[in-house]
Amino acid sequence: MEELDCYPDTNHHGRQRGDKIVSMMAGKKKGTIELEYGIDDRPRSGRDWIVYTLQYVVTMIYAVVWGYAIVGIGMGFESAELSGYMSSIVVTIGLSTLIQAWLGHRMAMVSGPNIIPSLAIVAAITAGGKEYAQQAFLAQAIAGIVVIALALLGMVKFIKRIWSPLILGVMVVGLSISKQGLILLTASGFGWQFFAAMALALVGIFTAIRAKGTWGTLSAMIVIIPGYLIFMISGNFQWELLREPSFFIVPQALPYGIGIPPLDLIAIMIIVNLMAVLNMFGNLTGYADVVGHTLQDSAMKRSFLYFGSIETCLAGLLGVPATVAYGENLGIVMLTRVAARSFIIAASLLFVAFAFIGPVGGFMAAMPEPVAGAVLLGIASTVIGIGAGMMATSPDFGRREQSLVGFSVFLSLGLFLLPQDVWKDVPRIITTLFSNPIVSVIIFVMVFEQLIFRQRQHRE
Repeated sequence: MEELDCYPDTNHHGRQRGDKIVSMMAGKKKGTIELEYGIDDRPRSGRDWIVYTLQYVVTMIYAVVWGYAIVGIGMGFESAELSGYMSSIVVTIGLSTLIQAWLGHRMAMVSGPNIIPSLAIVAAITAGGKEYAQQAFLAQAIAGIVVIALALLGMVKFIKRIWSPLILGVMVVGLSISKQGLILLTASGFGWQFFAAMALALVGIFTAIRAKGTWGTLSAMIVIIPGYLIFMISGNFQWELLREPSFFIVPQALPYGIGIPPLDLIAIMIIVNLMAVLNMFGNLTGYADVVGHTLQDSAMKRSFLYFGSIETCLAGLLGVPATVAYGENLGIVMLTRVAARSFIIAASLLFVAFAFIGPVGGFMAAMPEPVAGAVLLGIASTVIGIGAGMMATSPDFGRREQSLVGFSVFLSLGLFLLPQDVWKDVPRIITTLFSNPIVSVIIFVMVFEQLIFRQRQHRE
């Protein structure tokens, strides 16, 4: 059973370890949910082509909002500069999703701007101003080359040796997306917009739980489409984002010029994008477990190569943050029960075409923040539950594991919630690593599980 080395030898003992893992693998092949469409299933009707392709288009629109809300707003982009940035975001999301679903990991997973390098880019503004932050994109492209080299040298085997169900579980407990969802929900305070978004979120969750047939797979659309209409009719929609861009726009390569970035910036982007590799490994492994797919080493290696070349290097050359297969995909497939690659490939082709139509990117960026928060609330709720379930399936989840996971999550969340002023005089590399809960929780669990509280392996 080649898949067995997905789980490190620590924390497991003798034949009991093998029996538990065999049991886990048997469950993995069946998946943890009953799918309407499996990964390689063909669409059964023209209606399904339209409905489920649109479902993934809507999901990718949500990914655009991440790129706009974090880096776009953080960098202070406006007018023509914002139009060019949005065009590059859309084409990068479309290409990375298409290439990975078609040739890389070959699963129906939306790739979107990665929170880890995105926050590093925004942090660079505080450290050295906007010009310094703009150099982070080229530094990111250099980091992509490093990722490609490591993938060719066997990165998959190294990650498997340090990975465990505990790390996978804490990766998806929603530490960062839960706070971001609440920020978006309360963007306009606790007025009617907040309650309208909460009502939409509850309708989406109710639909996912109780609706029958096709309706049970459309929870994200049921939140986003009425959400847009409500805010348009009420006059709380940013129409100017649709009017400002030219109708036809071409994504620009190297929008901030050519020049060797500072060495410290290169080092930071290499570190955060290597952490993003761990993020991707966990997201892919978790998704495969949920849908009952066996992810071979060859597929993982391909996905790392495309992650380095398309999602990191090309994204940096286009002046946008690196993308990654989202952990939220776990929540999406749990809500929709649709995992067929056919739909996501069709949706990503449409998305690439959208990148050249200026008002389309503006429409995506104009998603009302409370609506985005409502979508994120439903997805984050499911993801948190999945993360807890994955930790519980660890072959050993006793007092030791419960304590180190609880301490890691508590410490990471506490650091994440500290005021920005606390990090003002801290070296940038430390700030980048430990002010981001995704990065810090991985580091803490790995250090505690593999070093400080490492269990000895017992031989028969």
